[in-house]
Amino acid sequence: MNTISTICVVLCASTTLALAGGLHDADYILSVQNNQIIAGAVDPGTGDVVYPSPIKSALLGAEGFPNFTNDPGFNAELGQLIPGMTIGFSILRAPRVWDEIALDFDTIATEQITVRAAGQNFVAPSTDTDFEGIVFGQASTSASASFHHHMQYLLNGGLPPMVEGVWLLELELWTESAGIAPSDPLFLVFAQGDGVDQLDDAIAWIEDNLIGTPCLADLNDDGNLDFFDVSAFLTAYNAQDTMADFNNDGQFNFFDVSAFLTAYTGGCP
Repeated sequence: MNTISTICVVLCASTTLALAGGLHDADYILSVQNNQIIAGAVDPGTGDVVYPSPIKSALLGAEGFPNFTNDPGFNAELGQLIPGMTIGFSILRAPRVWDEIALDFDTIATEQITVRAAGQNFVAPSTDTDFEGIVFGQASTSASASFHHHMQYLLNGGLPPMVEGVWLLELELWTESAGIAPSDPLFLVFAQGDGVDQLDDAIAWIEDNLIGTPCLADLNDDGNLDFFDVSAFLTAYNAQDTMADFNNDGQFNFFDVSAFLTAYTGGCP
C-alpha cells in the first residue's frame, strides 16, 4: 500500500466523526453572498464567523505523518449555502515557497504539492497555469444545506524525508449551481519544521501583497460601514431585491439578516 493510501485509511474514521461536529476554527467557513461563494473563518475568541477570510494555515505532520495534512477543511453555517449545491476547486497557479532571506513568496516551489480530493490525486502545476480540479463536496438537500468536507494535502507525495519550510497554495472554489460566481482566491499556507517559526511573517506578506479589500456589507460602495448601508439592506430586503438575499437561497428571511449583520460587524479591511 502506498503512502497516500495508508494516510487515507488511517484518517478516514476520524474525518467521518468530525463531520458531526460544529464549526472548526481550522476550517474555511463557506457562504453564498451576493451570488458568489465567500470563505470566512471562525474567530476563536468569540466563536463568530467573520467574512471574508481568505488565508488559512496548517502544520504539515500534525496528524502524525510528515509532509501531510488534511487541514484546512471546508465547513458552513446552517442555511448559508444553497441546498444540494456542489463545491469544486481549482488551483490558480504554481505553489510558492517562502524565501526566508528575501521574505517573500516570489519563488516557485521545487517541492511537489498534491491535493487529494474525492479519492483522486491532483498534482499542482509547476508553472503558472490554472488547473481545474473536481467537485469534492455537496451541501445537504435539506434547508440547512449543511456542508463539511476535507481534502488532503501532501508535500512530495507524503514521502520522507520531512522537508522544512513554508509553502503557499492558491485555490479557487466554484459550484455547478447556475448564477453563482467562484470565490476570490484562497491562500493556503503550509509550514513544517523550522518553517513554523516563519509562518507569521509569511501570512503578513500575503496580507500586504496579495489580498484586496472586499467589504461585503458596504452596499452603497462608499468605503464606509454606517447607517446608509443598513438602510440600503433594509430597503432591498423589503423590496425582495436580490441584493438582500445574502445567502442566495431565493428567500428573504432571518438567514439573510444574520449574514448581513455578520458581514457588517466584521467591518471593512
